[in-house]
Amino acid sequence: MSWSPRSDLKERGYKGKTVRLWPHDSTPPRDEPIREEWEVISAWCVRYHAEQMLWAHGGIPDDPKSVYDGTVGSLVKIYQTHRKSNFKRLRYQSQKNYTSYLRAIDAAVGKVRVANITFEDISDWQDRFAGEDRQMKARAVNLIGTLKNVITFGALVLPKTAGCHDVCDIFAKMAKAQLMHSGSRRRKEYMTAAQCTLLRQTAHAMGHHSVALEQAFAFELGLRQKDVIGEWLPRAWPGITDIVWGPRKWLMGIRWEEIDSNLILTHRLSKSIRGNDALMDADAGKTSVWDLNACPMVMAELRMIAGQEWVSRADLPASGPLIICEAVGRPWVSSAFREAWRKVARLAGMPDSLQNRDSRPGAATEADVAGAPREKTQRLLGHAKSATTGIYLRDDLEVQRELARLRTEKRKP
Repeated sequence: MSWSPRSDLKERGYKGKTVRLWPHDSTPPRDEPIREEWEVISAWCVRYHAEQMLWAHGGIPDDPKSVYDGTVGSLVKIYQTHRKSNFKRLRYQSQKNYTSYLRAIDAAVGKVRVANITFEDISDWQDRFAGEDRQMKARAVNLIGTLKNVITFGALVLPKTAGCHDVCDIFAKMAKAQLMHSGSRRRKEYMTAAQCTLLRQTAHAMGHHSVALEQAFAFELGLRQKDVIGEWLPRAWPGITDIVWGPRKWLMGIRWEEIDSNLILTHRLSKSIRGNDALMDADAGKTSVWDLNACPMVMAELRMIAGQEWVSRADLPASGPLIICEAVGRPWVSSAFREAWRKVARLAGMPDSLQNRDSRPGAATEADVAGAPREKTQRLLGHAKSATTGIYLRDDLEVQRELARLRTEKRKP
């Protein structure tokens, strides 16, 4: 007499085995169990059945075969909880964005069975997610890309019978046939030095001196907003700081301690830090160095802080975050900073298409137009690849003008 797990669960990957319940080696020869033995047999059957049903309903979170019930929704859960998933290693803001995408995918197609997904399904989902709005089209690309990541991870941790491998093949063939929506457009906006100066002047007139200071650092140094103002994370996340506010802590922004006696700034670039654990590793990521003396807009802001025409390191704050919100006396929350920057930009007469993030391509474009070698502009932006730097350049018009001038010169007799 024995107990065996269900065959359908065995096919899903349940590792339970057939167990002999009676007779045991020590059992005296008889035709059937006595009453006490029946009770023991029954108890073991109840236990083994409960264990297999716990597994069948996703009760073993460390085993993806337990969590997976054949649906996209169960794959989403595996992707979010599996210890080997790259979702676990995402930085805080990236994980928030992914969580939003995963929630939308679960709500839209979570009940769909993976084994039934076809090319037509994926194509229809692209259209449904995109709609007519340009911003929604960009979000649709992120949703489909995230779905692809989820199913690809499923193919790594689940057997081929799960259906994930077949859907991965569909994604690959769609990409090869150029049937995946791009949805996004390459930004053409970039900030000029004149716009940066006007933004700073307007910010000072409005009393947003910190916005002017951030704008100078972002444009002159080609930095991302996060690298200048930092970011607020939950206290439980990795990273050590002395700036704490309620359940949050502030990290990654420029600090006055990073500026030495010669006004040389040394700062670790946030985007170069891969994964949460790397925040605790001082050697992780890329550290860049800038001579602030060579940055006139930055020096103009530092002179305003020092209150005098000639500024030395002793005239500036010794420590703490560089950018402090005047209203609350602590570093800006990114959403509040964006709102303040937009108010400044509108008062300065800037189009809504121009954003603070366009300071970075503005710096790259200005350097390129000035004739700086591409590899030096690449180093300014902290890019590992020259092709990435090319994405930030917005000098097509200037290039066309220069080419037209050269061609015209060539025609002269």
